[in-house]
Amino acid sequence: MMSRFMRGASRLAAPLALVLLPACSDEPATTPPPAEIDIFDRLQAIPGMVVTEENSGVEGYRYFVMEYEQPADHGAEGGPVFRQRLLLHHRDEAAPFVLGTSGYNVNPTRQRLREPASFLEANQLFVEQRFFTPSRPEPADWSLLTIEQAAADHHRIVDVLKPIYTGKWISSGASKGGMTSVYHRRFFPDDVDGTVAYVAPHSFGTQDARYLDFVASLGSSTCKDALRYFQREVLLRRTAMLERIDAQATMDGLTYDLLGREKALEVATLQLVFTFWQYYDESICPDMTVAPTDDDVWTFLDEIVSPSLFSDEEFLTYEPYYWQAATELGYPAVEESHIADLLQFPGIDVPETYLTPGKTPVFEASAMQDISTWISAEGERLLFVYGETDPYTAAAFEVGNAKDSYRFLAPGLNHSASIVDLSEPDRAKALDALEAWTGVTPVLPPETAIRERRTRRDPD
Repeated sequence: MMSRFMRGASRLAAPLALVLLPACSDEPATTPPPAEIDIFDRLQAIPGMVVTEENSGVEGYRYFVMEYEQPADHGAEGGPVFRQRLLLHHRDEAAPFVLGTSGYNVNPTRQRLREPASFLEANQLFVEQRFFTPSRPEPADWSLLTIEQAAADHHRIVDVLKPIYTGKWISSGASKGGMTSVYHRRFFPDDVDGTVAYVAPHSFGTQDARYLDFVASLGSSTCKDALRYFQREVLLRRTAMLERIDAQATMDGLTYDLLGREKALEVATLQLVFTFWQYYDESICPDMTVAPTDDDVWTFLDEIVSPSLFSDEEFLTYEPYYWQAATELGYPAVEESHIADLLQFPGIDVPETYLTPGKTPVFEASAMQDISTWISAEGERLLFVYGETDPYTAAAFEVGNAKDSYRFLAPGLNHSASIVDLSEPDRAKALDALEAWTGVTPVLPPETAIRERRTRRDPD
């Protein structure tokens, strides 16, 4: 579910210098070795690649925003194509290369190195998921939004960049991006030398009941009671909450023509407990000793899971995720029995709810079952990191019989869990695996940088 998962100057293309004429010499012209050709020109020379260099926000790196032409259907030669957006932080062609799978959009203005690239002083590429605009075929055939088609997107990118980047390759992603990196390995296991997947769920069915018991186990009885109390208060004060949705919509220019403001209020309420544990902890549980006002109830709901996340713009932005959840990825079940008497739309929090009219997804349970079978029987060099209190840990990938593979749990952490959050010796094992897979000794950031990362809500 979207709310659960979430939270420079251009350089003109220079022509590739194919020939250098030696001064004052009758020697024949020669082609310069790749090392003497600027990386911009090498990237721009890739057929189907459009490259723009922008100011880098990361010291020691050059930054390129690129678009790569991909077939909408990798099994149909000569069919429609689309341009897939890529964000590259370039350090050195011989350094390790981290293939980042976003699973969603990528934001060209948001620059930072994720953990593996930071540890390894590696190059980092982030790939926008197909069907997230602007990386969408037009017209869009939604039947082509599958994990296998997306894996083929990544495979083609690997094919054209590996001749340039000769170091070891690691794929990595967080949450849905972590899932995407695993799917890529399933279909093209030899594209990279290892995979690091953070807080990546592996759900079964569009109402995966494993989440119910896990979420119910989180927190003290006092905090659990407070969260459920606030869920009821939101719905008991429905009129006051809708007034605040309207006021926010007017202020921020939001509309609710697709889902409707009443349904947006209910799905936000249903997701409140799940999202609270995904991104927060008991330290901000509501105070039950003081009766809340309407503003208190609204402020808490808006902070934890704002109904604005289901406004039209957000709805359309994340529709590709819900399509995937409805067809292959699966989706968490949420508890609603304690507020069933107050619901106008019971059972609404399913992925089909968040699709525009006319789409008729069919869920293929075999897709995730196949991933499980592959990991256990053939998987290798996979590293999974989860947070102890993250609801998505309820559906953590099973390593099974996968070779040279690991699953670690960061104590006390939620959906922001990362390698630096692991206890010893787990952190040492994770870093040893990275070193074995890349031949480069990982270097941890300063403690101040670790603390700064932990203040962010989004997974690394």
